[in-house]
Amino acid sequence: MPRRHPKPPSSRRGRGAPPRPDPHRIAEQDARRRANCAAKARYDSEAEAASIALMHHPGRGPRPKAYLCDVCGGWHLTRG
Repeated sequence: MPRRHPKPPSSRRGRGAPPRPDPHRIAEQDARRRANCAAKARYDSEAEAASIALMHHPGRGPRPKAYLCDVCGGWHLTRG
């Protein structure tokens, strides 16, 4: 059975434009991301980061994984 009152298309809902991003908040988030990156060990390649993870966590349990950092372009390790 069809609906009696179909929903209007999303363009006619009248919500207006999305809110503008706050430049101060963006700068604060960027500074926080850079500080977090600076506090971590940085590796030049994924292989180097993976070998460090293997050396420091040879036993059982979750082993840290390497990921590419979008702030510095280097490789960091997760906590596992």
